Amino acid sequence: MNIASRFSPAADHPGIGLSGMIPDPRARAAGMLVGLGVSIWMNVATLPAAPGIVAPFALGVAALAWLVLIAGTLLTVGSRGARVAAAVAVMCAAGAVLAITDANGLIFTGVAASMAAVAFAPVAALVLSTAGPVAYCLAAIPHGPFPGRLLDTAAVALAGLVAGVSRREIDQRARHSTLVATERRRTEVARAEAELAGERNRLGRELHDVLAHTLGALSIQLTAIDTLARNNAPRDKLITQIELGHELVSTGLDEARQAVRALRGGSAPLAAQLERLCELHQAELKLDDSRQELDADTTLALYRLAQEALTNAAKHAPGTRVSLRVGFGPRDVTIQVGNARPTPGTDIPAALRASGGGFGLQGIRERVEQAGGDLQAGPTPDGGWRVAARIPYRRDNLGNRSDGSDR
Repeated sequence: MNIASRFSPAADHPGIGLSGMIPDPRARAAGMLVGLGVSIWMNVATLPAAPGIVAPFALGVAALAWLVLIAGTLLTVGSRGARVAAAVAVMCAAGAVLAITDANGLIFTGVAASMAAVAFAPVAALVLSTAGPVAYCLAAIPHGPFPGRLLDTAAVALAGLVAGVSRREIDQRARHSTLVATERRRTEVARAEAELAGERNRLGRELHDVLAHTLGALSIQLTAIDTLARNNAPRDKLITQIELGHELVSTGLDEARQAVRALRGGSAPLAAQLERLCELHQAELKLDDSRQELDADTTLALYRLAQEALTNAAKHAPGTRVSLRVGFGPRDVTIQVGNARPTPGTDIPAALRASGGGFGLQGIRERVEQAGGDLQAGPTPDGGWRVAARIPYRRDNLGNRSDGSDR
């Protein structure tokens, strides 16, 4: 550490005595002025009738140095370093010279030492405080033998250092506590922002699943109605398909309500949801007998996966056999949705192929991964398509197993 850095004030708001605890610079300067006035009064009141020139001069120099320190509290840290160091040394020395006449002069020495300990590093503060005893020794030579008040001067300077170090530690602890509180607050804000981003993603997935699947199914139904109408199908068939369209709209509204219920932490039984979904898509449903209750997030993830897979099968392989199977293993629940190979020559309207935003499987994969599971999707050897996922049971669900085991 170089000399300049040693004599750079360490505290952002150095002050003298109790005034250093005042955060406002102007109020702190006013407190220092009051302390200066009291010190001058005490020394003037105890001056001898004929003090000579040394004592009044030392008192004036000490007061001037105190004023410089007051002015220093109103300046920036960078511009007051050398000025504060010089003022502290001069004030410490002037107080010691004044102490030759009367002990009250040591007020300036003690206050200067305290200021040095608060504003500077320990080594620099010690160097500045030695100005008091050294000045006393030089000024006391013409007055006779030592030690006189030399020990008192050293003791006052040491006491000022100790008091200043204590206040410096208090300031540092307060500053550290403030920094810790600030970092904690930043961490809380970052965590809240992350939770908000996660909630936005969750709402985005729900919005896609409710709208895209409902509108996608409705698009399929409208395509079927259009085909019947163009081929002059019987009126009864058209009415049946129109009624089915109405049912799809009603189902979409129910799914919107279920999404809101799921976002609030509740959900309908998985079996009932899958049965209705498979009935709508005319898919085969297989559920293991060893079924158990699942938490709302897992139930929603499984339902949305089945919904996405069945909708994709209806869009890209209409008329094929579709099956959905759910298995409850010892530690996880599995789901598989597969469809057979589309019949060659099947005409799939372009509008039907283009329906959807392309975020279905991506959203499902995110759901499954957030639940701690994994998802696989791809073609089968016979030319069909299969979507399979595995989601582990949550710890709080282990006690609800229907077989009572934890194999």
